[in-house]
Amino acid sequence: NEFIRKVTINRPFDAGVHEVSNQSYAQFDKSHSGAPNLPATSVSWLEAVRYANWLSQAEGLTPVYKINGNSVTHINDQADGYRLLTEAEWEWLARKAGRSAQTIFVWGNDKTIPPKAANIADESAKGSVTHYVPRYNDGYAGVAPVKSMKRELSGLFDMGGNVSEWIHDLYTIGTGLSLKQEENPVGPQEGDYHVVRGSSWKHAGLTELRLSYRDYGAEPRDDIGFRVARWVN
Repeated sequence: NEFIRKVTINRPFDAGVHEVSNQSYAQFDKSHSGAPNLPATSVSWLEAVRYANWLSQAEGLTPVYKINGNSVTHINDQADGYRLLTEAEWEWLARKAGRSAQTIFVWGNDKTIPPKAANIADESAKGSVTHYVPRYNDGYAGVAPVKSMKRELSGLFDMGGNVSEWIHDLYTIGTGLSLKQEENPVGPQEGDYHVVRGSSWKHAGLTELRLSYRDYGAEPRDDIGFRVARWVN
């Protein structure tokens, strides 16, 4: 499900330095529990965008998502409110931002993981996951507090590792036959699932640790969180 795309991003946007924490999410959903400085997980895609709308309204911004019942019925791409990162934005931040050339992993192209580069399935997770990375220990058997690992080349934290992230785009598999230039793409208009990007504390294989790895879903998982973004023009 990985195909090369030609994308231009020329619309300025802000992105969360780290994933939304339990402390922040619990202000929106009082029933949500968890250590305050851990990323909010076990949250569905729809709950994540409800949070984005709530945060927009709390700050006097125009919500991006129009929600009717349990469905998003309209995306206001002219709104200045909070939203999830688009897939193109996420990939640019994770692979290219702060670099002279795009990289395979958040730490670069070397298959040897530097210390504290990412919270993944390491020696400390042995026994709780099927596969783990030998001779690597990030200090956390499971999810880690936000900003526990080294700041990545993008200037952000945990684009690789800790928890995977819900993405704005609906999930689709491209044909790879068309290399037309896309400008600020926000994804397909129809689909049953949303894109999930980035590895998590459960991942150990080189396949999943690569930044080009794509997952999808709709329902909550204990290794999926999210970060917010917003257009600034």
